Amino acid sequence: MNGRLRLPTVPNYSFPGCEGSQSLVVGGAGGGVGTAVVKLLLQSGSQVVVVDRDEGRLNELARAYGAGGDLRPVVADVATEHGLETLRETVRTSRLVTRHLVNVIGGVTPAEIGGFLDFSKQGWSKALETNADYALWTCQIVARELIAAGVGGGSMVNLTVADATRAMPWFSGYAAARSALESMTRTMAIELAGNGIRCNSVGWGLIDSPRMHPGDGDSSELEKLIPMGRRGAVSEIATCVAFLLSDLASYVTGQNLAADGGLSGIGPHYVGQGHRPVFLESEEALRAVRKAGDG
Repeated sequence: MNGRLRLPTVPNYSFPGCEGSQSLVVGGAGGGVGTAVVKLLLQSGSQVVVVDRDEGRLNELARAYGAGGDLRPVVADVATEHGLETLRETVRTSRLVTRHLVNVIGGVTPAEIGGFLDFSKQGWSKALETNADYALWTCQIVARELIAAGVGGGSMVNLTVADATRAMPWFSGYAAARSALESMTRTMAIELAGNGIRCNSVGWGLIDSPRMHPGDGDSSELEKLIPMGRRGAVSEIATCVAFLLSDLASYVTGQNLAADGGLSGIGPHYVGQGHRPVFLESEEALRAVRKAGDG
């Protein structure tokens, strides 16, 4: 572990079709799934552009993984027009055409948890901005560049959650945005198939991630909910992403791969009259749900 960035352990795999290519990982410096994807792509011989708004973490990532010169850190907040323009210029001026894109950014904070009746226009806009809007524009930027270059196609993977197609009480904006991202990915897949561009998504469940589910404390009761009896490692999500990016999935497009230990196959994940999410571990998030339920 570095000062601020937890470097995930990943298997020594190499994925065909990535060697000599350029890949773009948006949100790859968080120490979780995105960072694990970066490592797998580097192992597979790809040059990797990592976009993140946190310059400190990007610098740590570059020191850890960039010794061979195949990692290019780019500081940009893609939730802003300035950040998107930085990304657009990076893609346009790169020596190699960006053949692979991964969008990792997304999530919800305790302050954004609340009931549907109390939802605000500002909250709605924030949910879409954080979990769907930016991915539309990054996919568009890369797809346009791929088509203009005439290189014979590429692949894109958007990260979502395995519960995106279920009702998610107290998370109405987040749920709608994640569902929109899945739907958009399927639509992109059909529209871009003729250009040789594949588009898929990976929906994760309960994982040991530094930003989502830290895995601290006694989680045995929570993990009993998962058919496989444990939460996933970030590397297990990252290998799904790398598989879909690679030539191993050359005939796969428009699909969502749920990597959740079987959790999405059972339910419900909400209990009691207040429909409390059983997967919440943060006390701050639990307080927000209780407050919303009492309101």
